[in-house]
Amino acid sequence: MASYEIEDWVKPVNTFVLLGRPGSGKSRTGNTITGCNKAFEFGFHSKRTSKKCESKLTEIFEAEVCVIDTPGVSVFEKQDFEDIQSALPEEGPSKIIFLLCVSIGRLTHDEISLINQYFAVFGDDFADNTIIVFTHLDEWESDMNDCNDENPKFDSYLHDLPEQTKTIFRRFHNRYLPVNNKQKKREETQWTLKLMTIANSMQGFNISYNFPTVSYSSYLRDMALNYSIYLREMAFRCLRNIQGKVFGND
Repeated sequence: MASYEIEDWVKPVNTFVLLGRPGSGKSRTGNTITGCNKAFEFGFHSKRTSKKCESKLTEIFEAEVCVIDTPGVSVFEKQDFEDIQSALPEEGPSKIIFLLCVSIGRLTHDEISLINQYFAVFGDDFADNTIIVFTHLDEWESDMNDCNDENPKFDSYLHDLPEQTKTIFRRFHNRYLPVNNKQKKREETQWTLKLMTIANSMQGFNISYNFPTVSYSSYLRDMALNYSIYLREMAFRCLRNIQGKVFGND
């Protein structure tokens, strides 16, 4: 991860857009940023049944900031894109930073697929204007302690990731922050300051007002083709396995 000095933070970031799958910790991360545990409902206690975005205006270090919490999705569609547009501040933000929330653990096929969908919609600039937020840090540290590692280092977790996952994260220039959304107020403030410092070093995303139908449709075709190839390979393996058992070739 690149090195950032706290003193580098001078200008405000207008808008953070939280992205990710269901259960990835978006809402709790939004609460950490706003400094209010009730800004966004989360978990099983959430009464939000709508698939709409929610936005909160807050002041962070004397700067007005808009935090947008998006619904957890497995497929990012045109409606999701338009909902983000409608949740943006009416005066128009000068800077949009995406926060891609990923639970600490193995990156699943569904998460990789969703990340590729974001690229299909937002383009290559998505990587330049996104910070990966690794959530559930407290659970990972607890698991490591149970494995007799009393002082786990997050860098060791990154080092042990599969090469495919590392390649994906490198697309984001290894720009990331792990977060414990259950930390005390003082640590929470320090974490938010780090987030603002990193965001200030980024140019910010200018969201288009038109959904990129062509690129997204092309992505869906490629995804369907890859899935059909995967199913064909699985069927072939099953057939070979059955033949081996029937004819005694295993």
